[in-house]
Amino acid sequence: MSNATIDQFNERYEQVANEAKATLEKINNAVRGAYTRLEENGNELFQTLVKTGEKRQKAQSKGQKKTASKQPTQIDELRTKVATALGLPTREEVEALNKKMASLTRKVNKLAKEAKDTK
Repeated sequence: MSNATIDQFNERYEQVANEAKATLEKINNAVRGAYTRLEENGNELFQTLVKTGEKRQKAQSKGQKKTASKQPTQIDELRTKVATALGLPTREEVEALNKKMASLTRKVNKLAKEAKDTK
């Protein structure tokens, strides 16, 4: 390798290193900004949640409790979405499979008994 090639390589290396440092600095600043914004908004969200919780507690203590069993809560909806995304069966699907398994088990036992009796 000639000195010119080595010089070109070194120049390119320095250029890439400088670009990487500049990009890293931008990412670092973006993370700091996101953290600051999250911290500010997080406090606001927390305060809002506290106020909402206090209102709900007052309403429940006055006897205005909503029937949570009839209306799916946000947690139930989230649980359903996550289970669907993971491909997990619903409660109804599991119950239907259990009924089918019980039916098949009865039929297999009946066939096994008939086979035993015919011997």
